[in-house]
Parts: sequence; structure tokens; C-alpha cells
Amino acid sequence: MKLGNGYKGFVLLCCMRKWAFIVVVLGMFTMVVLLNLEPKEIEDYSDLEGLELNTRVSVSGEVVDEKVIYGSRRVLSFDNGIEAVFDGVGGFEGEIVEIAGVVSEYEETKQIEVERIRIR
Repeated sequence: MKLGNGYKGFVLLCCMRKWAFIVVVLGMFTMVVLLNLEPKEIEDYSDLEGLELNTRVSVSGEVVDEKVIYGSRRVLSFDNGIEAVFDGVGGFEGEIVEIAGVVSEYEETKQIEVERIRIR
């Protein structure tokens, strides 16, 4: 019995779907692992300058200034010279807070794009 070309195409298609599913599952697993890595602890702005963009960082300190950029977008300035940008309600000036976020850059100055804020 001779098999037609249609059957070979069907078998190839089934194998491709299995491989695609395996690749997607591995990719999702890799993303979960990368997102759960502990952020790097930094002490002051000189530590921040040496890091690449999008590096996850954590910093704590006293907020000495809080500015509204526009709408709910705000900038927190810490006593150690680091600036952090976030969207949300303010009221952190004078508080000791711990933030976690990623390194970003604005006008050749590095800052932290905040993902999480916790008052200590």
C-alpha cells in the first residue's frame, strides 16, 4: 500500500505542533525563573551607575523629596542620591521606604523604575 503526500504532511504537522508546544512551555518556565531572581542590593548612586539598563535592583532609604511629573507619575529622591520613578499615590516624603524595580535612564541619568514600594 502506497501512502499519499497528504498523509506525510499530516504527520509533519502533528510533529511541528508538539515541538511548538514544548518550546512554549520551556520559554514560559524560563520567564518565571528569571522574574523570580532576587534583585541586586544597591547603597548609593555610584552603585546604580555601574549597572546595565533593566537590571533588577533593590534600595532602601529615607525619601527627602517627592515631585509630581504629571498625573499620578511621581519621582522620589532618596537621601543616598538615587531617584525612583513610579505611578501611584504619593505621600512618602520623610518616610523610610524599601523599593524594588529596574534600572532605567532619563536624560543620561540613571534612575529606578519602581515595581514595589514598602514602608519600613
